[in-house]
Order: sequence, then C-alpha cells, then structure tokens
Amino acid sequence: MNRTITNLFSIVGADAAGRLLGFVAVAFLARTVGPEALGLLAAGMGILTYGTIVAEAGLPILGTREVAGRNSASRGLVRQICITRAALASAVFIVCGAVLFLIFTNTSLRNLTLIYLLALFPSSLVIEWVFQGLKKMTVLATGRIVAASVYLLWLVLFVRQESSLLLVPAGWVAGVIAQGSYLWRQLKTTDQQEAPSRPTSAELLKTAWPLGVAGLIAQGVTQFPAVYLGMTDPEAGGLFNIAFRVIVLMLVLDRVFYTLFFPAITSVLKSDPSGLSVYFSRTMKLMAVASIYAAIVAVLSSRHLLPFLFGNDFVESTVIFQLLSLYFVCSVINSVCTFTLIGAGREKVYLNSLLLGGAGFFGIMLLPGPIPSSHLAAIGLVMFQLVSFLVMLREIQTFVEFPVGRAVFLPIVSGLAVMTALALLYSLFPLLSFILAITITPLILYLAAGITQEDRAYVMKVF
Repeated sequence: MNRTITNLFSIVGADAAGRLLGFVAVAFLARTVGPEALGLLAAGMGILTYGTIVAEAGLPILGTREVAGRNSASRGLVRQICITRAALASAVFIVCGAVLFLIFTNTSLRNLTLIYLLALFPSSLVIEWVFQGLKKMTVLATGRIVAASVYLLWLVLFVRQESSLLLVPAGWVAGVIAQGSYLWRQLKTTDQQEAPSRPTSAELLKTAWPLGVAGLIAQGVTQFPAVYLGMTDPEAGGLFNIAFRVIVLMLVLDRVFYTLFFPAITSVLKSDPSGLSVYFSRTMKLMAVASIYAAIVAVLSSRHLLPFLFGNDFVESTVIFQLLSLYFVCSVINSVCTFTLIGAGREKVYLNSLLLGGAGFFGIMLLPGPIPSSHLAAIGLVMFQLVSFLVMLREIQTFVEFPVGRAVFLPIVSGLAVMTALALLYSLFPLLSFILAITITPLILYLAAGITQEDRAYVMKVF
C-alpha cells in the first residue's frame, strides 16, 4: 500500500480508536463515580492540559518541523528537546503545586490535580514529534493506542467506587509512561544522525514560543469550562464533561478532514492559485453539509443515547450536548478556514481570531444570571468558534471568491429549521422523526448548499 495512504489510515484509525477507548473510559467512570466526582476529574485533567502546554512551549511542533526538514532525527536534537521539556515540566509542577496548596480549598480536587500533574514528567519524554516528522505514523498511532488501552485497563482493574478516585489520575500517569516507553523502544530501531551542532535550550525556546502561545490560547478556552466548573460546581462539571466527551468522539470527522485538506490546500495555493476559489467553495459546502447532518442525527439520538451509555444521573447532559452540537458544526467548518489561512501564510489572522473568539467565550461564560453555568459554558464555546469563523472568513474573502451565503449560511439556516421541526415531531413520533432525519435531511441540505455534479465527482475522487 502507498506510504501516504498507510500513514493516513494509521493516524486516522489511531485517533478514532484512541477517542473510542477514551469514550469507554469516561462511560465507565460516569457509572462508577457519578457526576460530582467526574467533574473533579475533568477539572484536574484540564489543569494538567494547561500545565502540559506550558511545559511543551511549542517544542514538539518545532521538533517535528526540524526532523521533517532533515528527514532524520539527530540524537542531539532529541536529547536537547527532552531535557528542555523536563526542566520546564519541573518548573510547572513546582509552581502549580504551590498554587494548589495556597489557593485550593477543595482537598479532593487538590490531591487529584497533584497526581495528574505527575504526568508532566513522563510526558516530557514522549517523543511523538520524532515519528511525526519521520512520517512513521504507524508507530505514533500504536503509541496512542497503548496509552489509551493501559489507562482503560487500569480503570477496570482498580477503580471500583468513588473512594478509589485517586487511582484514576494514577492510571493516566501509567498510560503516559507506557506510551513513552514504547516510543523510546521504537526510536532504538530508527537511524539517527549526529548534527554538526546542537541547539541550546534558549535557542529552542526563542524559536518555538509563538507556537506555544497559539496552542495555549486555543486549549485555554476549550479546557476552561472543565476547570472552572470543577472548582465552582463539580456536579455541573461532570454533566458538562459527559456531553463534551461525546463531541470529542464526533470530531473524528474533523481529524479525517484536515489530514486530507491541509496538504491539498497548501498545494493548490502554490501550484494553482486560480483554482483556489472552486476548491475552497466546494470543500466548504461539503464539510458544512456533512457536519450539519451528523449534528442533527446526534441531537435526535442524544435523548435516549446519553442516559443509556452513562446512566440516568446524566440525563441533564442531553441539553448541554444539544448546545455543543453547534460547537461541533462550527469546529468542522472552522477547520476549512484555519488551514486555508495557515497554508496561505496568514497565521497572525488565525491568532487574532482566537483572541477575539476567546473574548466572546469569556463574555458569555462568566455572565451572571439564572442560566446554569454548564449551559453557559456550552454557549460560550459556540460563541468562541462563531467569532473566530467570522474573523477568518472576512480575511479569506480578500483572496478567495466564493458564495458564502450558499456555501455556509443557507445550509446552517436550513439545518436549524430541520432540526427544530424534527425535535417537535420527536416528542410525538420518535421513530418517525429519526427515520426522517436519516433519509430526508441529506436531500434538504444537498439542495440548500447547491451541490453540483462536479462536487459529487470530486467527493468520489477523494474517496
């Protein structure tokens, strides 16, 4: 099989498998420890995510670029990046530990977070970036599956009730250690060259810090609801976390898309700028239709599916999930804009869109009033993606001509109308409503987006 196709199936398959294993782990925890404890775990994981981004400081992305450029991983580069990340991990752990003891009054959350933060140390030795740069996606994919499998197995073996809650982050640390060990064993079988000179930690950080800032902004917004709700209302945090985890599983569609789209749009921008408008418009229409269709089916299924998977304690997660379905649609559509801008070398516009979207998110998230904070978090994430999309779209329209109303807004309006009608019908005829969602919705979206015969031929060519 062609190496590119092998890599594609490896990384997409691993992402799907990893998310599915993570989904099963969350479902197991939901039924074992309940909403409040799950909210505490989500907060601890969110704080770990913040710490990891700071400790990485953009170095993995920089390392990937260096390895890909040389088509080899020098021992000096691997050693220096790992040493730098380990030093940053130590500093982050000390600072976070001090903050936890000085500020956190919830002893359970503090202890959980401290154990989660131990994962910073083995994470500094996880060298996924090496294999990504070498385009050995099968190794990278296997490492992710190893981590997810060890974590899930740990939960099944050791976590039986809420009293064993501290063993959950310990299982996460065990999964990271297993992943790192596997990747280092694979590195021994890889040809490594000695570079004529080894960059210092200061040189690496000076080059990588902009990449780290962009990642911190994006993940800062995404992880904030889990951290904030876990600290202020753990039960609401648990309800939100369940809904968001289902969305994360659905975003496999986004991973498949940008794995295909980013190299393609970059090639078009360099080799055939005149064809950019047709390519971009066609891609936008197809992704809008696919994401809206998936969201409608998921929303109608959620009333029974979420309680079935996670238990009746999480019935209230259904409304949160329905709100987050709009976040899912916006995320997928945003990827078209994001990678078009990056491919065109306009990263600053993307960064500005994140900043403005983040302002919109916090403006909604921290609103006082009778609306539950978990619902405000979902609405805030939708606002984050929507504002970012509008900022990026305005920039894209300066160098790409496409029918924005027909390609994006008309399918979204049609999808909302269909979703509303089917939701009303669902209360009377659930099965009929679901059948109509599967069969009639694609036709309506197809007509609304104005998909042509050339568009259909393009889809078949892609597959």
